[in-house]
Amino acid sequence: MPDEPITVFIADDHTILRQGLVRILDMSDAVRVVGQASNGRDAVECIMELQPAVALMDVNMPKLNGIEAARLLRQHLPETAVLALTIHDDEQYISEMIRAGARGYILKDSDSETVVQAICRVAGGESVFPSGLMERVMEHFHQLAVAGYERVPAGAGGDTKGLTPRELQVLQCIVNGYSNKEIADELFISEKTVKNHVTSVFRKLEVADRTQAAVLAVQTGLVC
Repeated sequence: MPDEPITVFIADDHTILRQGLVRILDMSDAVRVVGQASNGRDAVECIMELQPAVALMDVNMPKLNGIEAARLLRQHLPETAVLALTIHDDEQYISEMIRAGARGYILKDSDSETVVQAICRVAGGESVFPSGLMERVMEHFHQLAVAGYERVPAGAGGDTKGLTPRELQVLQCIVNGYSNKEIADELFISEKTVKNHVTSVFRKLEVADRTQAAVLAVQTGLVC
C-alpha cells in the first residue's frame, strides 16, 4: 500500500456505475477520488486542472471518447496514468487504447479488489492488461505488421531509447509475438544471443516482461 492515497479521477457516462465506483474506492485507504465526469471533454479539462495520479476512463463516452481523451492526456499530462474501464474485451479496443497511451485496461465486471490493485499498479508505473486479452492484442499487432498496415519504421520518432538496431529488431519480434527460438530463426542468430538482447531491451526500456516491452514499444512508436 502506498504511503499516501493515490489520487484518482473517474470518467464514465453511466451515473450509477460512476457513483458506485466512487463509493467502492472511498472504502479503500490506498486511493482517494478527487473528481468525476460524465463525458470525455469535461474529464480532460478537470484532469488537467486536478492532475490526479490515475484517470479511470470509460472507453465510450459522449463529446469525447476515452481513446481521444487518453490521447490528449498523453500529450499534455503524461504523468497521469490512464486506466481504461469498459465492457469490451475486443482486441481492437485494447490496441487502440494502448496506442492512445493507456497504461492499463480492466473490464467493468471486475471486482473491487481487482480495480484497486490495477490503480495501484499503473500508479507505480506498471502496465495492467488481462493476460488472455493481451495475447490476442499481440496477435492483432502481428497481423497488422504482416499485412503492412500502420507500420512505423523502428525508431521513426527519433528516440530509440538507447536501443541498438539489432535490439530494435528483437523488440519488433517481441511485439509480433515471437518466441526466443522464432526470433533466433528470423534474425539468424543463436537463442543465447536473443536472450542477451531481450535482457538488454528490458533494462533499457525499464520494463519487467515482454508484455510491458511490447506495450511501451507500440505507444512510443519504436515499432509498428
